[in-house]
Amino acid sequence: MFRAKIRLVDKTGNDTTLYVFTHDYIIGRDPESEIFLNDPSVSRKHARIYYQDSSFFIENLKSKNGVFINSEKVNHHRLKNYDMVQVGGATLHFYYSEGEFPEDQAVSRTGEFLQETLLKISREIQSKNMLDEVLNTILDGLVAMTNASDAMLWLPDEAGDWQLHLSRNLRLFGEDSSLHNEVRNLVIKMAGNGKHYVFHRNEKQEFLENLDEIVGHPYRMLAMSLRSRKLMDDETGPRKVLGVIVMRVIKRGRLLDKRKVNLLESLLSQTVVAIENTYLYSEALEMKKLNSELLVAEKIQNRLLPRELVKAPGTDLAAFTRAQRYVGGDYYDVLRMSDDALAIAIADIAGKGVGAALVMSSLQGSLRAQISYENNPEQIVANINQLIRECTAEGLFATFFFCLYDYENQILKYVNAGHNPPMVLKKDGHFEILKSSATALGILEENRGKEKTIELQAGDVVIFYTDGVTEAMNHSMKQLGLEAIRKAAHEFMKSKPKASAQDILQNILKRIEEHTEGQQQHDDLTILILKVLKK
Repeated sequence: MFRAKIRLVDKTGNDTTLYVFTHDYIIGRDPESEIFLNDPSVSRKHARIYYQDSSFFIENLKSKNGVFINSEKVNHHRLKNYDMVQVGGATLHFYYSEGEFPEDQAVSRTGEFLQETLLKISREIQSKNMLDEVLNTILDGLVAMTNASDAMLWLPDEAGDWQLHLSRNLRLFGEDSSLHNEVRNLVIKMAGNGKHYVFHRNEKQEFLENLDEIVGHPYRMLAMSLRSRKLMDDETGPRKVLGVIVMRVIKRGRLLDKRKVNLLESLLSQTVVAIENTYLYSEALEMKKLNSELLVAEKIQNRLLPRELVKAPGTDLAAFTRAQRYVGGDYYDVLRMSDDALAIAIADIAGKGVGAALVMSSLQGSLRAQISYENNPEQIVANINQLIRECTAEGLFATFFFCLYDYENQILKYVNAGHNPPMVLKKDGHFEILKSSATALGILEENRGKEKTIELQAGDVVIFYTDGVTEAMNHSMKQLGLEAIRKAAHEFMKSKPKASAQDILQNILKRIEEHTEGQQQHDDLTILILKVLKK
């Protein structure tokens, strides 16, 4: 792994970061140089950086214009932290990394990195002018995690033309470089087809729909589309591409396992969250319509809820949500945790409008990133609590129920952070309530909660819901209550034991409509049904 970093600013102002390993680096005008500078004042082989006795050194290779360290001309010099190296018109800012970075530590640090990145993303959503700080953090993480030789982030400008926005370790600079033009053409093609691209070690090239296809296959170049969470307006064809990240391996192919591919997908998801929410906020401010806050909140929220539920063996799922007005505070999600488990979440954000929508966005981003590396419900709830504490205004909090459902063994592990307790209806007519085991998120500084477990059997039904269901009111302001929901579901299941999750959901909605008698909805309403099928 890398032992130091160099921030390189060339004569044209291009600013890139290079990760320095223990092999030699030639600095020069020769295109084959490890650090290439397209500058007539730089010799073809101007200087050499090498590693010896746990330190880096730089030596002048009889160049015409010499090497300057902190404005003093030198022929041989041991590089120290924060040394400023001048080579021709380029400045190289040198600094050592903090400690060693062996492969195992890099992997173990990935969870910390993701959590820190999520915190930054949440801040940037609320401070839209600092998006580049998040994008830089993500690009650094991708390079460190995959050991890529270099990396590029391409974004479209206001005219829709694709431009190189950020880079790491690039050896070629300028609009006329062959690398720049080749990659630009690839990026334009990916923007059209919405796919990822891989150049394998054996020279094979292909476009991929899913990153899973690269697991176990060595690659020399990997380009990943940042695909919008929302489909194009016509709902057909590929999703709109917001950006493209390109990573290369120069000397030998890299091989990624399933864990790292999952982490890559999580980071791509967070990049999309940061870009989309920043764009949405800016667009809403420019529109200057009657209520721009509701417009931006509605747009953000529409992209958070799943379009369709994940399918899993032995499991039948159905869901329904309806906001009281324009923007609600209810959130639910169903995610594939592994080959034999699902992550299921339901939450109710205190408050309405853009504040609640942004808290929901942060919660979703944190949850989706964490399930790729964390399988402990207690820790996931604690991490999300920290996120909401640090990145939202005082007074905003969320009730949250999170569980991992092992559908192979029909075991559900959960933490209930102050949410309405889901109800488990047993096939034999009995029922259980999954009571709270933690405080609502965002209230306490530390909020880990206690994990609980329940075993399910074929025919059992779990009803997840928000308070808009049980607190639905009729003309006399009488609330429906959980018992009425239980009776309606139990009687329906008894009369129709083969009813699907969708059938049970529709029956509950019908019971709510009968109770409210057309009365205006008083709160956001969300229901998620899980029915256990035979193995």
